[in-house]
Amino acid sequence: MPLADRESPPRPRLVPVVALALLPILGVALTGYRLLRPAPDPDRLWAQSERAFLSGHHAEARKGLDRLRHLRQPTPRDLMLEAQLALAEDHPRAGRDALARIADDQPLAAQARLLEGRLSRQEKRLRDAEASFLHALRIDPRQVEARKELVYIYGIQLRRNEVDAQFRALAALTPLTHHDLFAWALTHYTTWRPEIADELQGYIDADPSDRASRLALCEYLIDQPGREGQVEKAVQGLPADDPDALAVRIALALNKGDLDRALALLVNAPEDHPRIARMRGQLAMKRRDVDTAIRCFTTALTAEPYDRISPMELAQACRLKADEAAATRYLDRVRRLNDVFGLVMKIRSPEQVSRPADLLPVARACEAAGLTDEARGWYSLVIAASPLDSEAQQALARLPRPAPVSGSAAPLTSGSR
Repeated sequence: MPLADRESPPRPRLVPVVALALLPILGVALTGYRLLRPAPDPDRLWAQSERAFLSGHHAEARKGLDRLRHLRQPTPRDLMLEAQLALAEDHPRAGRDALARIADDQPLAAQARLLEGRLSRQEKRLRDAEASFLHALRIDPRQVEARKELVYIYGIQLRRNEVDAQFRALAALTPLTHHDLFAWALTHYTTWRPEIADELQGYIDADPSDRASRLALCEYLIDQPGREGQVEKAVQGLPADDPDALAVRIALALNKGDLDRALALLVNAPEDHPRIARMRGQLAMKRRDVDTAIRCFTTALTAEPYDRISPMELAQACRLKADEAAATRYLDRVRRLNDVFGLVMKIRSPEQVSRPADLLPVARACEAAGLTDEARGWYSLVIAASPLDSEAQQALARLPRPAPVSGSAAPLTSGSR
């Protein structure tokens, strides 16, 4: 038989056998590789996740946070980023859960309460937002952003004493801009744009127990013709014994010409409520009861340090009483406040922000009116624009220093608007 035709003997099947033999060795090698390979750095992973979040790559940020959970117990930074991501993804409940795990004694606690407040404000729940912002300030009284948030809430709710307190604290913490000082001045004199009533109604719809927003809505609409029904509906949600609500009901009756109802409501109304005292004084003036009018207008003066109506009415009553000296004193107070308002309105345009010649008159007027914290702010703007201005330098040297900053805030009380 030819050699080529002979049947070749079968070759041994060595490959599977060798592979099986190498598996234990390969397993040991892979295990060793895993042991030798360094674990991911959690801080670096967190930084990568934050960059992804800030860049809008939420899926990548979420993936990084999921990996972090397997590497360590969540830190306040992890929870804060988790909350920010949840809010960006429109998962407010998950965001709140993450923020709630940041205790007050942990780092970022003040920022957590700040974020909780902003979330409540987005949900149109101003009472909850205010509580969170005040909580943040109890943790860290130097939390500037929380104070700015409160300025908005107190401003829109016409809580002038409280917004003034927050501006004073801000002035002690950080240099105020032209915009800040301009807004501060306006809170003494004017209300917000008319359409703000719709915004307030949204807050009331979201939280019917929001007393401050109800009172503010009434204040905005009380003198607007044809809005009496909306005022009545807003005040219906307030207790009958609420003195601020009672003041609204009396004013509404007077606006309607229903003197009998107004007088009936006044019978049991408190004597020391500034708004009610002012209306009592106005009725006394119509009766030519000058002594009662002076007493009532004097009570009304305690409401707001920037009130221009009560001093004007008090001056008129004092003149009827032939007390010209007192009348002149009250009118001088009104004039000084009017001067501030007139000068502030002249520099509302952006091109006047840094012109000392425009800013100095405002600073002088604020100082003359006793608005020392605001005067300090305007003088500081003058120095920022002209560091060698001697008048501004001397003024800052003589003005008293701002009061120390605390985390407390004045509560909403009767007559606070």
